[in-house]
Amino acid sequence: MNFFVSFFFLIALTSCEFKDVKLEEVQDFEVNSLSGGKLDATINLVLSNPNSFPITVKSGEFELFSGKKSLGDAQLKKAFKINANSTEVYPVKLTGNMGDMITAGLTGLAGLLSGKKPEVLVKGELKVGNFFYHKKVPIEIKTELPMSF
Repeated sequence: MNFFVSFFFLIALTSCEFKDVKLEEVQDFEVNSLSGGKLDATINLVLSNPNSFPITVKSGEFELFSGKKSLGDAQLKKAFKINANSTEVYPVKLTGNMGDMITAGLTGLAGLLSGKKPEVLVKGELKVGNFFYHKKVPIEIKTELPMSF
């Protein structure tokens, strides 16, 4: 009996293919608070999960750049689940250290005054998985940053 359960379990594991979760778009970036160089923000990401099973985003590490200047780093505040076979918007809570945010913020403010939205490069990875599979998904996207304070 144990042999058949083990065999079925092995077949189930090898028949599932884990496809990459894809970052489609950054919809919005809202700074909830920024004091003493500490950032608390929400970034709305459009994520696609082509798998027939839900995926949990367990952690994430990101670095934010304005041009070649590092704005700081950010981490995923709370794990969340991405629905199976879907493309949806997920509000992702971030916390981080923004040591150079003020310098870059002045540059961004000057750009806003001239009619340009600040461009930001978000680079890092999400650690995703379910009960059996775990994978690091690289994220690198350059986007105009719609900001609200």
